[in-house]
Amino acid sequence: MNKQITPYGLWSSPITPQVLASKSTRYGQIQFINDAIYWLESRPHEQGRGVIVRSQNEEREDITPEGFNVRTRVHEYAGGDFWGRGEWLLFADDTDQRLCLQNLVTNSVEFITPEPPVKRSLRYCDGEVAPNMAYTVCVHERHEADEVINELIVISVTAPYTKQVIAQGYDFYSSPRISPDGKQLCWISWNHPNMPWDETELWLADISESGVVSNQRKVAGGDNVSVYHPFWSVDNKLYYVADSDGWWHIYSLEHPSEPVHQLLEIEFGLPQWVFGCRTVQWLDDKKLIAIGTKQGQQALYQINLENGDIELCSGQWTAFNGQMVSDGDELYFMAANPQTGEAVYQFNFQSRKALQLTEIEGDQLADYISVPRHIEFPTTGDQKAFGYFYPPKNPEYQGSTNEKPPLIVMSHGGPTGMTDNGLNLTIQYWTSRGFAVADVNYRGSTGYGRAYRDSLKGQWGILDVDDCIAMGQHLAQEGVIDGSRMAIRGGSAGGYTTLCALTFHDVFKVGMSRYGVAELVSLSQDSHKFEIRYLDSVVGPYPECAELYHQRSPVNHTELLSCPILILQGLEDKVVPPNQAEAMVKALKEKGLPYEYITFEGEGHGFRKPETIIKAFTAELAFYRKYLL
Repeated sequence: MNKQITPYGLWSSPITPQVLASKSTRYGQIQFINDAIYWLESRPHEQGRGVIVRSQNEEREDITPEGFNVRTRVHEYAGGDFWGRGEWLLFADDTDQRLCLQNLVTNSVEFITPEPPVKRSLRYCDGEVAPNMAYTVCVHERHEADEVINELIVISVTAPYTKQVIAQGYDFYSSPRISPDGKQLCWISWNHPNMPWDETELWLADISESGVVSNQRKVAGGDNVSVYHPFWSVDNKLYYVADSDGWWHIYSLEHPSEPVHQLLEIEFGLPQWVFGCRTVQWLDDKKLIAIGTKQGQQALYQINLENGDIELCSGQWTAFNGQMVSDGDELYFMAANPQTGEAVYQFNFQSRKALQLTEIEGDQLADYISVPRHIEFPTTGDQKAFGYFYPPKNPEYQGSTNEKPPLIVMSHGGPTGMTDNGLNLTIQYWTSRGFAVADVNYRGSTGYGRAYRDSLKGQWGILDVDDCIAMGQHLAQEGVIDGSRMAIRGGSAGGYTTLCALTFHDVFKVGMSRYGVAELVSLSQDSHKFEIRYLDSVVGPYPECAELYHQRSPVNHTELLSCPILILQGLEDKVVPPNQAEAMVKALKEKGLPYEYITFEGEGHGFRKPETIIKAFTAELAFYRKYLL
């Protein structure tokens, strides 16, 4: 097939905004209950409604009745939206955040928590039903007049559904997990100004048949150690993930001084942005299977507890969302690889074969998929940073021999997040149109060890920006992109990196910020509880570092701006409120710089509605074609 010679960035593509909207079903919580696998789908074609799907004997069905929307808003980022055991399923309904009890036999649903005094002021997530089926334990978040209180509670699963607080006093709680014999309860807690990847504590208590807790004691964590994902063996021994040796490795409470496996530079944990992730499961009583991240790429690893050996179990998938459960014979998880979009899989330990349980994004678009290569590149301070490079690809087009493609640099959110190389149609939307893409794992990203993750402390808006610039310049020096035509885009914390890059540097010709941070002082005072002290570590404590906050706020330095900016904002965003975008827009308007500001009713932190997704990508492409090409 003869390719049409057309300037980069002007190619036509079947990966349209409509495809992005229709293919952007989000997979959330996954559970194994009563011989069936259950998972959560957030569906754009249903206006982002959360629906629990059950799969059994290769047959699947929606079990969430019409009128219910499964979604918790604890910490705003949520996760851990449902859980169950036997015939009972519990889930949070988004309408007012009440906890619902669903009978999996009759499919009937009833509310077991009271209607909150103010809409969504009482929230529930990340629970477990006790082995004796008498009660459930979960995280509870109360929004009162002048504060937000997080705690652990027990609720009986039979009327009158009594509720009792069993742990309180810490700023945050997660991962309440009951031992198989029903006699012990563990959980994770932490306090401001720590984020859960900075420092958490693992607690253990005795628990009675009715859910009464006693003998609470801290057993691990603290002292700059992040504990993650506690889990029990069948014989009631407690295991957990912690980064005391610089990597998220797996430990046993019986022998907490060293990991249960070899000391390799592999992370078996993730930053706890959402609840309910499980990265380690039992293969049998002597072996574990775990999602491990090595140099930014994920895989399934098998761990032999008798000798500590770690071996690759499967490299078929390279990107996991942290959701994995096992029934002993089969493993269930959500994963992707560079050529295959995220799907739910059933993996057989013996045959090492996988059954795909959901449709795969991009199945019909194989010829248009750009496969990335992992890049290590030099950056400021004689350091190294990392990222993925995606060249343009389209079977119908090619650029002229005397032209190199423009580059779109992508800065992920967090900033303690990680970009992976799983198929992302958002990236392919650009590469199939003739743009190259650099997806940067700047310093501060997860997946490269604690030291790399901590390197952004006190340096947000500096090192992340340096690394985005450095990757673009490295690719230009390689001769694979046009260094004079570079754009930068990002959302949330990535939006802040974008605005800093455009304000304090003269490298990019255009940029897009999606619900990005523009002014640090107001963010430190006006964010939600989970992140209200995040800036203490990545910038510095306020007001002691007030001058630093002023210096690093792009909105205060718009006199340095000289390129067009597109700003997209959800009007119900509680994480980065609209006043952040509005402050930047006001400054742009006063300076007379070209910009476009688009707001979306009913959208929060992350766009869910199809019409929003379509409008946002259509506007962004038009903006780049106007100012970059």
